[in-house]
Amino acid sequence: MKKIFFTTIFFLVFYNCSKEEGESSPSTNIEQTSNTKTETETTPETVQYTLTVNTAVGGSVSTEGGTYDEGTEIKVTATASEGYQFTGWEGSQETSNALTLTLNTNVSIKPIFQKVEVKESLYSAGALIEDNEISELFNRSLTVNGVKIVVAGAAGGQKPVPDFWALKIARLIQLMTDPNYEGIDGEAQKNMIKTLKGAPGTWHEGYPTIQRVAYGGGNDYSPNWLRDEGISSYEGLQEFNDTHSHNDMVWYRNSSGDSFDYGDIDFQEVMEHIMHTIHLFGVPGGVPGSKEALYLEAIENPNWESTTIHLAMKEAIDSRMYVPDYAPEWDQSEDGAGVAYKEYLYLLNFNMWEMSEFWEGQSLAPEWNDAMRTPDGIRTNNPLGFELFIKYIEPVLSKPDFTTIRSIFQDNDQGESGYVAD
Repeated sequence: MKKIFFTTIFFLVFYNCSKEEGESSPSTNIEQTSNTKTETETTPETVQYTLTVNTAVGGSVSTEGGTYDEGTEIKVTATASEGYQFTGWEGSQETSNALTLTLNTNVSIKPIFQKVEVKESLYSAGALIEDNEISELFNRSLTVNGVKIVVAGAAGGQKPVPDFWALKIARLIQLMTDPNYEGIDGEAQKNMIKTLKGAPGTWHEGYPTIQRVAYGGGNDYSPNWLRDEGISSYEGLQEFNDTHSHNDMVWYRNSSGDSFDYGDIDFQEVMEHIMHTIHLFGVPGGVPGSKEALYLEAIENPNWESTTIHLAMKEAIDSRMYVPDYAPEWDQSEDGAGVAYKEYLYLLNFNMWEMSEFWEGQSLAPEWNDAMRTPDGIRTNNPLGFELFIKYIEPVLSKPDFTTIRSIFQDNDQGESGYVAD
């Protein structure tokens, strides 16, 4: 009995110890699992987006784009090239050429450049500039409403023409080509200016019109550059003459005149020579059909005896209203007719504008009959001439205001031109 009791006690002790060890094992396993989970956690990846900036004809952009972190701010500027303008973006509603983008998605943009249509201005008021590329004789130039005024410098032993005189000539051309003058046909006047410019499609295309301005007279220069033998003495002059349309001169202090201090005579001299230039190289080209009707270079016109200008002048000559003593054989020689045409057109225009008061004594008789000093007198005595003026000259040339003229040309060197460059 003693032996059996001992064995039972031992069994109970062993059983209790085994049970305690078994109950503690689950607690140990849970703690190990928790430690493993903490060690495997990682940091989230950074999100990036792409900006694509495409180029376009007509300008440039400040960046081509790239890949950037989410939320990055990027500035993009579009710059238009000369002759283009920025008008917007493809891929954005923004209208400014400078954008600040915050990237939260992929973005693709492209600037839009539009070609600027530049309309050539026919009515120009250029500044008087130094221009040493004209020739050794002319060293300044100014372009106004299709006519390039070239101004003589100190050459051939003569003084330079003062700047202010060139500006007076420019202002007079402006007054004669005023698009806002009553009765002007806008399209016809533009055609006249294009013709003066020698623009593409005009009859002296590539040979722009010049108005030469010099000091005194041809004989005051040594050698005289108006004579063939004198031209070559001035470097570049022959080439310049050959590449431009020109005819008459405007003189500062005209040495063939009677006075330098009488403004009306001064203006009349200037007006005559400017009219010659515009009548020759501009008016025949303004109104449709004017080239054929008024072309003054008779030698190059096989139908010179049947043109409007020829018939109108012949009517005036036959009635002794116009007596061109300097071209007595005008009806037998194309050259003689051309000289007579030029003078007739000036006298016709001058008197249709009732400008005879600027002549000394208000008369040029017998060259131009006093009965033809007004529009009514011309309509009565030279109806073909009257019709010519109304059809071809009145729509393109504007009559300068007499008060304005006298304020410009008073006492030769006095008076302000009123010319303002663009």
